[in-house]
Amino acid sequence: MNPKIKFLSAILFLALSCSKNTVIDPYFFGNGMEEVHINAEVKSTFPTSKSYRILNAYIDANLLYILLEYREGCSGLDDFQFIGGPLTYDEVGYAHREARLIINKKSESCAIIKETKIIDLRELTSLHQRDAEVILHIGGWRTEMTYVYIPHK
Repeated sequence: MNPKIKFLSAILFLALSCSKNTVIDPYFFGNGMEEVHINAEVKSTFPTSKSYRILNAYIDANLLYILLEYREGCSGLDDFQFIGGPLTYDEVGYAHREARLIINKKSESCAIIKETKIIDLRELTSLHQRDAEVILHIGGWRTEMTYVYIPHK
């Protein structure tokens, strides 16, 4: 075979094989690396909650990580909810949502503990489409957080 044809065939093969775009699943193909503790939900009102203090919070993909300090129930069976209020829009058109962590009091409080809770935020998005944004105002946290929806699969 002609050396020019071999060379051009090799270049064409390399160009076509390297042109694929790789999209990494933020949940790493569902391997369960992060255990979600709470699934967010949307409601029109916020129920009462035990008091707590948020020490740190950040968003990674569709997950909100909250390090909090609270008085654990003596039975150790506290019930957690993460609730988002109604969606509102500002004058520029950005979507906003107030959200709160709710700890339902089931028994007497005992020791103060620090614990990280992982919350799935997908229900709080403005739209269920890639890159839809909502600005979250989380009760007890000092700064608003921008959540960008990433499709699960």
